[in-house]
Amino acid sequence: MQPLQSEFRPFHPRQQVREARAWLPLLRGLGVSGAAALAVRSGDPGCWVRIWALARAAGQPFMPLAPDLRGARLNALLEGAGEVALLELGRGAHTPRLRRLYPPRQPPDPAAADLRLILHTSGSEGAPRGVMHTGRALDAASAAACRRLGFAAGDLWLACLAPWHIGGIAILERARHCGGRVLALPGFDAARVWRALRRHPVSHLSLVPAMLGRLLDEAAGCRPPSSLRRVLIGGGALSRPLYERASAQGWPLCVSYGLSEAGSQVATDCGDGAPWRPGAAGLPLEGVEVAIEAGDVDTPGRILLRGPMLMSGYLNPARRPGDGLAGEGWFRSGDLGYLEQGRLHVLGRGDDVIVSAGVNVHPALVERALQRHPGVREAVVVGVADPLYGERITALVVGRVEPDALLAWCREHISSAERPRRVVSLDALPRLGNGKPDRMRLRRLAGQA
Repeated sequence: MQPLQSEFRPFHPRQQVREARAWLPLLRGLGVSGAAALAVRSGDPGCWVRIWALARAAGQPFMPLAPDLRGARLNALLEGAGEVALLELGRGAHTPRLRRLYPPRQPPDPAAADLRLILHTSGSEGAPRGVMHTGRALDAASAAACRRLGFAAGDLWLACLAPWHIGGIAILERARHCGGRVLALPGFDAARVWRALRRHPVSHLSLVPAMLGRLLDEAAGCRPPSSLRRVLIGGGALSRPLYERASAQGWPLCVSYGLSEAGSQVATDCGDGAPWRPGAAGLPLEGVEVAIEAGDVDTPGRILLRGPMLMSGYLNPARRPGDGLAGEGWFRSGDLGYLEQGRLHVLGRGDDVIVSAGVNVHPALVERALQRHPGVREAVVVGVADPLYGERITALVVGRVEPDALLAWCREHISSAERPRRVVSLDALPRLGNGKPDRMRLRRLAGQA
């Protein structure tokens, strides 16, 4: 297999899988059984693409890991996943090399035979959880996404999201399923992404909102190349000012809602229906059933999901399916939302709800209000323990506005029950590896302020 070029040239995932078949005897020679998950811990696209291709060629689970995982935390993830082979690429020959083999604690469940992907959630509200996906689920998720986004053979998807999160690995799976190509970059760098968009006929691009903002700054008001047909936005709430700024410059946005447990996309709004507003995620993808648990437009509820793209369950040492799924195949997400004429609207995490002075406050609604202030670039709202309010609504903001001035603006534009009582200015929001704001760290910052 030829190494990926240093200038990050496009490649065909299907071809990578075909070429990886030559490594199967080597894999067995390393003592890796056909039941082992093939794990990789690297930020190098050439490394994780090859191990992914090898796992696909061997029909074994692929387990991408963040490169900053170390010590006891790394061992805990690997030891709780059944049999795992941690692989790396040797220098020169660019062939897989076994770094460590983790034996299984118990025999695998026979129902796990079709398991093809193990990845871990971001851990934004606690310890990360392993998510298991079968080949059938990945194919269903890829087919639905390709249909909604018009991704097909001959198209090129620029991948700059972390491959150890579902948004990144889903790009490889879509291209493998639909016959498209991928241009993989080692993480997001606005200058490098903008340069790649101008050098290559990129048709599809995935970003989180913060990345979109930095890319617009880098592009300096320029319109995107004509080849770019879809910019998939996910991983967090998109503000109206950022949406309007990008749309005015001709960036073809598709605002989506998705999660690891559903193989990435659940619903997507590409601007071909009702006018977009913050929180709108559009119609569910083909094959996805969405219901709201005891909710309506005025009283949102937990988002419930069902469909062939759902995970087989949360990871356990036997890889037994079913953990985390409710009756009749439904999955109860941790997100709140509502349905309006069949279109999904997302309010944010149910665990993030702030109870202030006896009133339930949805942080996403307050964040959207704050982002209407011209000096606010980004905002996250959290609750801080308070003897009077129960939780004091605290806003952590990035932008050019003084805290006292923003509080005065809030008194005029936000209702008393939802109004922040404290504003903390930051140079930048701390983020997780998938680009989402690190709310646990932000709560600590708010408590220390």
